Amino acid sequence: QYKNLENDPSNRENFMTKRMNWPEVDLTKAVAPWEEIMRTGYEEDGETLREIPDLTHKVAVGGLDYASIKDFASVGLLFKHRENYIWKTHSFVRKGFLDKVKLKAPVYEWAENGLLTIVDEPVINISHIVEWFVKMREMYGVNTIVADTFRLDLVKTALEAEGFTLLYIRNPKAIHSLLAPRVETLFANGQIIFGDNPLMRWYTNNVYVHIKKDGNKEYLKKDEFKRKTDGFQAFIHALWQADNILEEEVEFMLHEIDF
Repeated sequence: QYKNLENDPSNRENFMTKRMNWPEVDLTKAVAPWEEIMRTGYEEDGETLREIPDLTHKVAVGGLDYASIKDFASVGLLFKHRENYIWKTHSFVRKGFLDKVKLKAPVYEWAENGLLTIVDEPVINISHIVEWFVKMREMYGVNTIVADTFRLDLVKTALEAEGFTLLYIRNPKAIHSLLAPRVETLFANGQIIFGDNPLMRWYTNNVYVHIKKDGNKEYLKKDEFKRKTDGFQAFIHALWQADNILEEEVEFMLHEIDF
């Protein structure tokens, strides 16, 4: 059983408690080791960038985290290529928040590199979100966007007016527990690709997995104000519907083949 932990690390708590008679006291842990987070952009040598295939016109599912409209908001598209999940993302950050809270992260450098947009307005306007998805739809096959219920009326009205289908998650923490074993496995197997995206690595590294007394897991922030997780949460939202939506492309492609 100990040897099996390498392939199924999520069983560590049970093993340590039941087999080693050594209860795990610390019930918080990272989503993935830093080495696995780095694999989202680099090959195992840590220097060679992972290749991202041409995704033009590929089917994608959109993910959105618009809960914190006074600081960060994140959007993204999730694709599936063979066994890998590829996440193309962008964030919007309010300048007033950056002026007030001094983050250690190089946010302005990330803005210069096109990973995020800094907006100078009282709240992050929903128009930025909508315009990003509309622009992405010109290049990729995205029709469905997944979000939680925060600001639902505003988000739903704006996106549906542009012809998108919005799926919303009533209880985001419930899907965390559902997806946690899968997320852990995808990271361990190097099946998640963010590209060379230090912003997404920062988001992911800011998450801790809280294991509740009933064994269910939640993705929480290591620090409520300075350790943002919006991009990771948007990724989780999209992953929740990935199998339902991204498998449609496989079926469509098979239908085109003349057997």
